[in-house]
Amino acid sequence: MGDARALQPRYLKAVAASLLMLAVTGGLSACGEEKRPAPPYPAVEWQGAAPSEAIEADPWVVAARKSLEAQAVAQNIADFTLPELVETTGLELRVRLSRVPLNDVTQKRRPDIRPGPDPFLPMKVQPGPVPGTAEVHGCLVRWASETGDVPDQLSASGVMFRMEQLAEGQQRISSVVTLPDLDCSTAAPPIALFVPAPEPSDATDAEDVVRAKRTDIDPL
Repeated sequence: MGDARALQPRYLKAVAASLLMLAVTGGLSACGEEKRPAPPYPAVEWQGAAPSEAIEADPWVVAARKSLEAQAVAQNIADFTLPELVETTGLELRVRLSRVPLNDVTQKRRPDIRPGPDPFLPMKVQPGPVPGTAEVHGCLVRWASETGDVPDQLSASGVMFRMEQLAEGQQRISSVVTLPDLDCSTAAPPIALFVPAPEPSDATDAEDVVRAKRTDIDPL
C-alpha cells in the first residue's frame, strides 16, 4: 500500500508532462497550418477610359467584373479563401480555379500570374433558368504567364457566366460556359491592370496553395 502511495505522485507528474507535451505539439502543429498573411488587395486601373456602355451598369455585369478581379488576385497569391473571392465566386468554380496552381507546382512549374482581371466585353444579360439566376454573355481574354506581362496580342473567345444570387444578396459567378459560336474576332475588351503589378509567384509546393473550401455563405 505504501509503495502504491509513493508511486502515485510520480504517475501524476508523468501524466501532466505528457499532457503538456501534447498541448505544445498541438500548438506547434496548428501554427504550422496557418496560412501566410495575404498581401494588400491591389487597386485596379483602367488603361484608357473605363468602360461606360449602358450594359456596364447592369448589376450582374458589375458582379461578374468583381469576380474576375478577385479570381485574378487569388491566382496571383495562390489563396482561394480570399473574402473577395468567396463573395463573388461560387464554391465549385473556386475549387476548379485552385486546381490550376496545384497542378503547376505538382509538375514543378511556377504558377502563372495575371497582370489584371481577365479582359471582358459584356454583350448580353438574360435571366437564368430559375429565379435568382442570370446569364452574362460576352468576349473574354484569358491572359496569364509566369512573368505577368501584358501580351502583345489579345485573343478573345465567347463565354457565358452563369450567375447566382444568394439569400444574403451577394451576386456571384457560379460557373463558366464556353460559347464557340459567339464571334469575338473583332472584340476589343477593355483592359485594367493591378497596381502595384503582381510579383512572380513564389509557390513551389502544394502546401503553398491555400485551397478553396466551403464557407457559411455557400449553399448546401
